[in-house]
Amino acid sequence: MKTVAWELCIALAAVAGVGAGYLLTESGTTTRYPSNVPQKIAELKPGPETDLIRYGRDLVEDTPRFIGKSAQNPALAYGGNNLSCQNCHLNGGLKPYAAPFVSTAATFPMLVDNKVITLPDRINDCMRLGLNGKPLPEDSREMQALIAYLEFVGKDTPTGERLPGSGLMPIALPGDVPSARRGETVYAQHCVSCHGQDGQGAPRLPPEVGYYVPPLWGEGSFNGGAGMGQIAYAASYIRANMPIGADHENPVLSVQEAWDVAAFMIVHPRPVAPARQPVAQMVIEELPIPAPPEADAALPGQELVPDLSAPPPPVRAP
Repeated sequence: MKTVAWELCIALAAVAGVGAGYLLTESGTTTRYPSNVPQKIAELKPGPETDLIRYGRDLVEDTPRFIGKSAQNPALAYGGNNLSCQNCHLNGGLKPYAAPFVSTAATFPMLVDNKVITLPDRINDCMRLGLNGKPLPEDSREMQALIAYLEFVGKDTPTGERLPGSGLMPIALPGDVPSARRGETVYAQHCVSCHGQDGQGAPRLPPEVGYYVPPLWGEGSFNGGAGMGQIAYAASYIRANMPIGADHENPVLSVQEAWDVAAFMIVHPRPVAPARQPVAQMVIEELPIPAPPEADAALPGQELVPDLSAPPPPVRAP
């Protein structure tokens, strides 16, 4: 059985370097992070452009009602689950280091591996992975509304720049190999009160659809290709945003706890990633990648084991 150390090295290698997505190096821009965005949207003059921006906001905040699995118009049920965009992109995509939208429109299109990646490409990666669904037609009103909202949120961001607070917060490598066993304890202490013992969160009451608190695994969650299904992304996100009330300036979990609870989350079953992987890969930062140990070497007590009921292996003598 492969050890977590080997799996962690693979995960880190996959996110090291420069790509299109979360936690690219921020530029030296002096542009301020946007504030009072909901108020500014409320104050927009009536008209088709305003309607489109507001519809885009509604799609982000109430995704399942409009384009989720249980959409009120079945013809628009592009999502494969009932998650909302803002279940990950918190506060309507405005919270710093929660993968906000403040620099998204300004950084697309971009060239990745000699391929031009457009903003619709990036949006549809989220549709296919986070929402476990199918892509929106690029000429649909829904796609145009999402683009209009992203452009409005980031209208003051200079083209090609990323504001401080964009993407995910950099996180140090863990001191110990991430452990799902330790993560289970962290989850019980800090996460279970909202996400539940079964990790299924808190569904909204009918006739509403969606979640007050999203599921972290299972059929209703994001699929294995989503960023949150990768341990490094998940640890970065959790450290800066969880539990509720935490932020990048006042994290609740230690670095090790964030890695451990991320390990606990990702060992649980979830929908399988689609065969075609995203065209725009997400990155955290350039992380040092240590040489892995032998692929079959055991690190007692530190394996990422899907069967958490299995007893831990005996501790080796030093």
